[in-house]
Amino acid sequence: MVRFIGPDNDAYVASVTKHIKEYEELTGESVTLEIIPETDYVTNSLDALRGRLRGESAPDVFVSGPVSMWKLAGEGIVEPLDAYLDKCGDDYRPEDFLPSLLAANRWSGVRGDALGTGPLLEIPVNWETYNLAYLPDVLERAGLSEPPSTWEEYFAAAARIAESVPGVRGFAQRGTDTWHTMYTGYATQVWSYGATDFDDAGRSALASPAMLAATRDFLAAAHVSGPTRFPGGHWLEVARDFAAGRYGMIVDSDHYVAFFEGADSAVRGRVAYTRPPLGPGGGREANMWTWSLAMNSASNDKTGAWRFIEWASSPAFLARAALEGNMNPTRQSTWDDDAFRAAASGWNGFGDNSLEILRTTARVLPTPMPEYLDVASMWSAAIVEAYRQPDALERVFSETASRIDRFLGGDRTSAS
Repeated sequence: MVRFIGPDNDAYVASVTKHIKEYEELTGESVTLEIIPETDYVTNSLDALRGRLRGESAPDVFVSGPVSMWKLAGEGIVEPLDAYLDKCGDDYRPEDFLPSLLAANRWSGVRGDALGTGPLLEIPVNWETYNLAYLPDVLERAGLSEPPSTWEEYFAAAARIAESVPGVRGFAQRGTDTWHTMYTGYATQVWSYGATDFDDAGRSALASPAMLAATRDFLAAAHVSGPTRFPGGHWLEVARDFAAGRYGMIVDSDHYVAFFEGADSAVRGRVAYTRPPLGPGGGREANMWTWSLAMNSASNDKTGAWRFIEWASSPAFLARAALEGNMNPTRQSTWDDDAFRAAASGWNGFGDNSLEILRTTARVLPTPMPEYLDVASMWSAAIVEAYRQPDALERVFSETASRIDRFLGGDRTSAS
């Protein structure tokens, strides 16, 4: 028996659930599915998942992503997959995966070591990077003929929309004090401003001039033209609100296309997609995430666990899952599939834009480390605090940088 655990509100997990009987009939093996609320699955502590990944009845296979996987790998929970990949069936075709997605899931487990080196720890089953999605008709109503090309233009355009288009806010933005508040559009902006999370000495760079400039611009715009619910706003609420026509623009997950172009969307066919804006110095960065399948190192049946992973990330399964809303496809064969190309043909260049971002700009921007969930949760809490106290931004971020350094064992107050 194979045990699988994943979050709800996830299109890939929904496809696994929908087709699990097929796997059982093919293999004669039963599968136990545990689907838990996504709001519990991706918390700052990961306690709901970590607590289940140990013991005799622990899941063999689980869904994870870069930041959460770093924590789990640091605790020895993640099984390296290279040996299994070397023995995969001929029809599995590892070379069919988009190369940068496999690279994003290779890591040594050592703080600060770059992704792309070390063992393969996960198999990507969907990915997202952070594009600019916008409604040309809303921009036109605000007197804007072109989408913004810089972050300065983006925030200015958002203010024009909020001021001149009734019932529409300028830009959507996810919030809450969970770690991924900093990870999506905000991180894409921060790195495009030339900022980073840590300096060359390994100390937190939250108080750097570039970081403070980026955050100051972001928070000022959020007050003027961002979501009225900010700093609240779960990702699912943000996606649904944009699909309802409540915003003119968004820099967030490009896999929101499944919502924006869905049958129930009020903006279906009206959304245009382009690269995220340029920073003040002309830099463009796009953060990236992959949802992936990981094997529990505590699995009692690793051969069976790999057999399940091979089925659930096969070319045939992932091509079908993409048509069921599992965006973005991780295999080139899915992008080349006639059915998928036909489905995506009406999305105003979405596919070409996403692939261009992936191949030229997108990467996992945060510094890999087992402790990053804690770092990101402190950073996200600082964003929320600074939003509520705009004049205290420098103090809040400086204090948070010191807190991060102390947590990681490198107190900035004593550093030269």
